[in-house]
Amino acid sequence: MKLREVFSVHKLPPLHRCALAAYIWRKFLGLTRTDLQVEANRLLRFIAVSNSSVAEVNDRALQLDVHLLGKTLRLEARRYPSSDLGILYQVLGKSEYALVIDLVNQLNLKAPLSIVDAGANVGYASLYFKAAFPDARILALEIDASNANQLERNIASNSLSDLRASRQALWSHSANLRIRRDFRDQSECSFYVEETEERPDVTGSSLEQLCHELSWTGVDILKIDVEGGERHLFATDLLADKLLAATHILAIEIHDEFGIRPMMLRHFERNGFRHVNRGDLTIAYRATGLPQPPLNLA
Repeated sequence: MKLREVFSVHKLPPLHRCALAAYIWRKFLGLTRTDLQVEANRLLRFIAVSNSSVAEVNDRALQLDVHLLGKTLRLEARRYPSSDLGILYQVLGKSEYALVIDLVNQLNLKAPLSIVDAGANVGYASLYFKAAFPDARILALEIDASNANQLERNIASNSLSDLRASRQALWSHSANLRIRRDFRDQSECSFYVEETEERPDVTGSSLEQLCHELSWTGVDILKIDVEGGERHLFATDLLADKLLAATHILAIEIHDEFGIRPMMLRHFERNGFRHVNRGDLTIAYRATGLPQPPLNLA
């Protein structure tokens, strides 16, 4: 256990403090941990790194007051074995998208920003962007009904304007899609879609279609985490060129299981995008005609 976690144990609810003690002891002995014990460990890890607090615990979810970029957000995380606490730690605890904020400032993108969060899950990245850019217009796309409901709850808990959730997918064209749940660990953050001629679970729209519906000329930030679906968005030069032409900054998780990274990097280079890898993310930005920003991207 890290020192900052030791000093944060008192912030856990009493039930979770007891469960944490059992987690540590059973881990030392090599024994299986219960869901509550794993949840206590994950909750402590997030609280310690984010200086957040637990507001309420019920059978369904944890309500957290998260201190973020000078603001306090009320967020929900569904109880373990949901993947919510893990994603919360990755997105907000580790500030996964901090470089995107730095790039917006250094490229002098003007408010109000237009942001599309494709594969929004329960909305932590969208809320992070909204905390950083309060005037931003954000469209959060999520395919799974349970995730989308949780996304709506997180938006409502913070009374945020210009943050809209929509249960649909970013796709290469208008299409009917079915949800597949057999990728990686099959958790709520691993669902993906494929085209179907049967009754669809959701529909898909291209970035061009979405911008047209919203009367946007393009997007300042396009975040994509669609469990391999990115290979369809960038399948051809034409598709890649249209998507990148409408985007200033792209934050994308490239799933290397599909062997598409060389193709993606080629698309970036052809369209004048520089890129950098940060953990699971590849962050690319349109640099044609712009000086190298002072930010060190190496």
